[in-house]
Amino acid sequence: MRLVTEAAWVAGSAAVAGLGVALVDVGKAGQVTWAAAVVFLAFGCCLAGLVAAVRRWAPGAGSFLLWPTALLVALGLVLIYRVEPVEASIQVWWIVAAIVAAIGILPAFRGGVKRLLPLGYWLAGSGLGLIVLPFLPRLMGGGSESSHGLWLTIRWGNASFMAQPFGLGAVLLAVGLAGIHSRWALEPLSDRADSRLASNRHPLVMGAVWVTVLPFLWATGDLTAWAVLLALSATTAYAATGDGRVVWTGLALLGVGVVAGLASSRVSETLQVWLDPFSAGEAGAGLKESLLALGSGHLSGSGLGMGEPELVPRATSDWILAVLGEELGLAGTAAVIGLYGLVTAAGIGISIGSRDLFSKVAAAGLSFLLCLMFIGTAGGLQRLLPPTDMGLPFLAYGGIPMMAGWLALALLLRISHEEQGPL
Repeated sequence: MRLVTEAAWVAGSAAVAGLGVALVDVGKAGQVTWAAAVVFLAFGCCLAGLVAAVRRWAPGAGSFLLWPTALLVALGLVLIYRVEPVEASIQVWWIVAAIVAAIGILPAFRGGVKRLLPLGYWLAGSGLGLIVLPFLPRLMGGGSESSHGLWLTIRWGNASFMAQPFGLGAVLLAVGLAGIHSRWALEPLSDRADSRLASNRHPLVMGAVWVTVLPFLWATGDLTAWAVLLALSATTAYAATGDGRVVWTGLALLGVGVVAGLASSRVSETLQVWLDPFSAGEAGAGLKESLLALGSGHLSGSGLGMGEPELVPRATSDWILAVLGEELGLAGTAAVIGLYGLVTAAGIGISIGSRDLFSKVAAAGLSFLLCLMFIGTAGGLQRLLPPTDMGLPFLAYGGIPMMAGWLALALLLRISHEEQGPL
């Protein structure tokens, strides 16, 4: 029965991708091209390989994580193809590479994800390094190299391309913080002095993360992405200790950071765009066009290939949800919210069922990270939160967001297999 179910969702997810591309072709040119068949076959083969790998190396993992993720990736590929067919062809290769990397993680950690526990400091440091990487050129006098918020422009001879290492850095940070907090929580205490020291170490780690990413806030002005990092730090600390003080510490650090961030002109500009994007000039163009696109989508949208996503800046990455809202309407947006909710719920279920503390904290951190990134991006698009440049894992264009999402998913599958078996 499980084999039939898995075959059904593989075929269904591939069909969503292929049919979506076909509908885009019909909406734009009135005819179907070979792209639909190519996407169907390529995506279906990748998913079939992933299912085979899970059955081989993680048979106890719950499959409930896989099908909503596959649908998100399929929908994201269709939206990217709608805006930029050339980028969609590149995205197919990024999807293949990310799934292959996820498959490689499953046998690599046959000895257990607990092998990452001693690497907590290294993983957290590497994650913070990737997060702060985009604004380092500005601090060294090369402001033009990092003028797009979270995006880093990399030049190679006469060519250049942009990358956003935030998502991958956040995944590494989540696993690293899980290792640090769980290791400290498991250390035996010899006396009351040790007990007081241990209880204060977790807020100190949160403070260290806050100090490290505060220049990130000043340099990028991205309040939402910065708040996601603080929330991730508080989530991992609370999951490891159950101590409510870390929550209050996180809220205090958030408030102090916002006040300190007002000294930055970029933070002030972000707040101006958030409060009144229509009078913010070029800085508010992305949010303004996205709001107009969402408003024109109504309940069911204009239809794939029938909207005007070319008016939205960076429509395949930062503002891809605006394209979704315009062409698939409120119904499509609600479906994506539900899919991300299912992924988050499955991850939290894995965390609750885990017996090992590190696995529990890592699963909680990764699940909440995916949830927080979606809430931050969707909230910024709706003006519920300050606008952000975060790329959505599974949905947005780019190799690093795709790799980050599948890395988190592979670790969750591995933890599910080790700790609790099928959901």
